[in-house]
Amino acid sequence: MLTLADISSDTWSEDVVEERKILGRSESCEIRLDHASISRQHCAVWQEGDDCWIQDCGSTNGTYLNGIRVQKERIRPGDMIVVGRFELFVEDRNLLQATMALSESPTSPPAVQGTQSEEQRLAAIIHQRLTPSRRMSLPGMIVDVVYQPSGILGGDCFEAFELESRWILSIFDPMTHGVKAALNTILLRSELQRWVMLTAQPGRCLQWINSELTQLGVNDLYISAVVAEWFPTTQTLVYSAAGVHPPLIVRDGAVINLGETAGGLPLGVAVGEHYFEHLAQLKRGDRVFFFTDGVGETFTAEDSGTVSTAVELGKRVMATHRLPLSEQIRTVLHLTNPRQEDDVLLVGCEIT
Repeated sequence: MLTLADISSDTWSEDVVEERKILGRSESCEIRLDHASISRQHCAVWQEGDDCWIQDCGSTNGTYLNGIRVQKERIRPGDMIVVGRFELFVEDRNLLQATMALSESPTSPPAVQGTQSEEQRLAAIIHQRLTPSRRMSLPGMIVDVVYQPSGILGGDCFEAFELESRWILSIFDPMTHGVKAALNTILLRSELQRWVMLTAQPGRCLQWINSELTQLGVNDLYISAVVAEWFPTTQTLVYSAAGVHPPLIVRDGAVINLGETAGGLPLGVAVGEHYFEHLAQLKRGDRVFFFTDGVGETFTAEDSGTVSTAVELGKRVMATHRLPLSEQIRTVLHLTNPRQEDDVLLVGCEIT
């Protein structure tokens, strides 16, 4: 299934079936996108057996799959297709329906769930909305997100959105669990967009968010976070961190900023906390990794010992730097622990 998430919040989905469907600007197309960036017949999608395919129809602006211009390629759930100014996400229709569909007339009375099972169900729904594992294409950058929730209601999330000539990238990691942590993260996502409109400085943005949290006066409402600005025209990344190691920057197989200061206490701990900013001039082939503390839980005791999450992750990304980004971020994690206590969130960015 192809899903369009338009900038106007207009969302629709289209099933991929055996019959070839043409996407384009022409009124005769099965999937019509009436915009100047779309050719009259832009691309086609269809299903062959268990595989689904996309093929460019000689369009002017091209068809891009996960940031790479393609002629004919297989598509899989989690892929992102860019045609003109539109982004289409490939999703598993059966999995999505099983997750979202509700029975219209249950045959038996609903079973009474315990508090823990009900919270785990709510956690799954919220986690899907906050941070789905996906690949996205930003100007000058490919982004891969791997997210595995713990099953305990929390709120780790990654956010990326455009603001004038730059992109804002952010990651939030509540230091507690429960409904309060999840709701607070949702609040931060909306507040972040408001604050970055007022300041072009990630450090200042973290200071203002910290002031808001401390003024709320809610106990144990502490969040570690990173806010970064990506300027694609100059390939510059400006970032600031609160209570967590800044994003790791890998160049030519080596982490060039390991041990960099976290910048300050987690958000919500102390009024007036100052958060330092760092500026990195990046180049093609560089990779940047954002991560939360839960990544450390995927490392076995033999691998990590008492070494910090940032140090161990740094070793792993250096050892796997020759792998494609999507394969690398899944290789460095050991997502085999069914009883992990914290969400696992790792975001890899490659400069293109």
